[in-house]
Formats: sequence, structure tokens, C-alpha cells
Amino acid sequence: MRKVKDMLFAAVQRDEVVRAGLVLRAVRDWESIVGPLLASRSWPDRYEGGAIWVAVEDSAWAQELRMRKDLLLCRIQERLEDPRWVTNLRFGVRPLPERPPVEPEPEFKEIETESNDGLSIREIAERRLREWNGEE
Repeated sequence: MRKVKDMLFAAVQRDEVVRAGLVLRAVRDWESIVGPLLASRSWPDRYEGGAIWVAVEDSAWAQELRMRKDLLLCRIQERLEDPRWVTNLRFGVRPLPERPPVEPEPEFKEIETESNDGLSIREIAERRLREWNGEE
């Protein structure tokens, strides 16, 4: 009998599973790909065999997305490591999935550093090491 751990590891290592994760990460910011209006009416819900399947609120919005398919496909391919991973977009009328929470961008604060003008990296490192050891 095979262990579940071994089966999961084998499944996750398959190229298609890894590729699906990378593709779905690339379209996570759907609004920047389609714009705010279309993003409010549609959402990519799965990736299968080179196609991203997009849930759309109704047939009129699905038609609007179909007319922009080539542009959207180019935008998605620009975000990927390999543009051949996504070769098609499929739009279907179905309930929009719940959107994942938007993670806030991390705040970067300026780090105050003392002046190390004219010192080499080695000299800076040696001085830091002495400070850490309590020698200065």
C-alpha cells in the first residue's frame, strides 16, 4: 500500500501541477489584466491543458471578453516564464468564485545606517564583528 505522502509528492511534482500554480499566480491580479470594469464581472477560475477558464457574470460580458481575447492572452503571456503555457482563454457564464483576499503590499522603511564612507566591505564587516563582540 502506498503512503499518502508519497502519492501527494508525486502529484505535486508533475509539470502540469507546477505550471498551473505559476499560471494562476500570474493572473492573480486579474484587474490589471482586464481592467476594473471587466474584473468586476469575471474571474479566472481554473487552468487546464494550456487554457485559462474564466467565469463570467453573463453572456454579454463573456462576449466582450471574447472580443478582447487576443489582447488579454498577450498580457497574460507577458507575465509568464514561458508564454507557451497559456495558449487559449475560455469564457463561460457561471457563478463567479469567491475572490481571494488581497494581500497588502509590505511597507518598506528607510533603514538608518551610520556612515561607512571610504571603508571596504571587509573593513565594515570587521568593525561590525568587533562591535558585536563588545570590543568597541
